[in-house]
Amino acid sequence: MTAAFLITDRPTDVAILEHLLPSALTQNIRFYAADGNASAISAAATLLIDRHRPIAIVLDADTENRSEIQEKIELTNTMLYPASSPEVPFKVFLAAPSIASILSSSHVDNTELIKMLDRLTPDQIQALQRHPLIQQLIEFLSAVTQPIAS
Repeated sequence: MTAAFLITDRPTDVAILEHLLPSALTQNIRFYAADGNASAISAAATLLIDRHRPIAIVLDADTENRSEIQEKIELTNTMLYPASSPEVPFKVFLAAPSIASILSSSHVDNTELIKMLDRLTPDQIQALQRHPLIQQLIEFLSAVTQPIAS
């Protein structure tokens, strides 16, 4: 059963997150790669309405300016609130400037990025899991996918 959805704005971001998030956490999470920010936000709204499952929306900020990042988060939240309900949590995460920047400061093409991911050692993955974005995602997804105690 899908406990939560994780939506990104590009397929390579899904590949990165699938490699970096703990496998025990991702077992019941469905990853969805949209084609750009607008498509990711639209997909999130649709899933909030149709599936009633928690959603993590992870987008590239395309900037490192904190005020611009905060503004983008607020705008995305504003667009998603009409589709949301109090019982179904969602959270918007912006990677500054991009999710790929977690791995490398230099720009690499998609093929090289996948090769880089495949070469990561367990120690390197553990080190990358300490990145603030990954930590925030782990915290949110852990909280929303925990079984409710009876």
